Amino acid sequence: MRFTMPPDGRMATWCCLALCCMSFRAPLSRGADLQEIVRQANATLQADWAADADYAYVERSEVQKNEKVTSKTSQVVYIEGSDYSLPLAVDDQPLAPDREKAELEKLKNEARRRKEESPEARRQRIAKYKKQRDENEALVLDFPNAFTFELVREETMNGYPAWVLSGTPKPRTGTPTLASKVLSGMRGTVWIDKENLHAIRVECEVTTPVPVYGVLAKVLPGTHIEFGMAPVTSSTWLIGELSMKLIVSKLVFKSREVTGSTYSRYRPNNLVLAELLSK
Repeated sequence: MRFTMPPDGRMATWCCLALCCMSFRAPLSRGADLQEIVRQANATLQADWAADADYAYVERSEVQKNEKVTSKTSQVVYIEGSDYSLPLAVDDQPLAPDREKAELEKLKNEARRRKEESPEARRQRIAKYKKQRDENEALVLDFPNAFTFELVREETMNGYPAWVLSGTPKPRTGTPTLASKVLSGMRGTVWIDKENLHAIRVECEVTTPVPVYGVLAKVLPGTHIEFGMAPVTSSTWLIGELSMKLIVSKLVFKSREVTGSTYSRYRPNNLVLAELLSK
């Protein structure tokens, strides 16, 4: 989950969720109460963000580029403080038995390597992973102060009565951070289930160029991201599906890419990892 170049799907999703997700615990109200709603929404969002690394999941990612569609499916687990992807299928075809066995052996070897690595190597590995998460956590923390929110309508989404809220960026003052630059270039809409007060669906759109790699690369207007959230427990909702139409400029070049991903089979990471290592 990294909003780097190119952006990882799950991380881009959390960035958009930070932009406009309003999975709050208090009854919806207007006017002065909206600030309290946003505050509580951010607290819930941070709790879901923190819980994300507690769960292993199956990810299927599809990419359409130059009229060609490819896909890959992986089991994602966390080993000794950072993530690891175990390939399961390519273009929806399960791995051949020999490769499946080889990939499982690679996972076991990596688990052993991480257990036996030096304290300094472990520190560097986890620091790299945490740096990627921390960069995007800044988006989550900056979110309440970055946007003006409005209740625009009520409607049914995926069979659930929902409130529909929109978020537009406030004018920024002071020295801009990467987080503030990203947030200032986006706007979003979120559908909130009236019964359980979690996000059902979120749509984000880039309205002004967003720098993602200094001056070398930008995500351009026309980029559109949509995703749905799914309950993992009675109190935790995580990403269920994601689609992205990504328009990126790199120096003088422009590229377009359409991707779609699903995230399923969320289970406690310690259980999934133990099952894999026992095979």
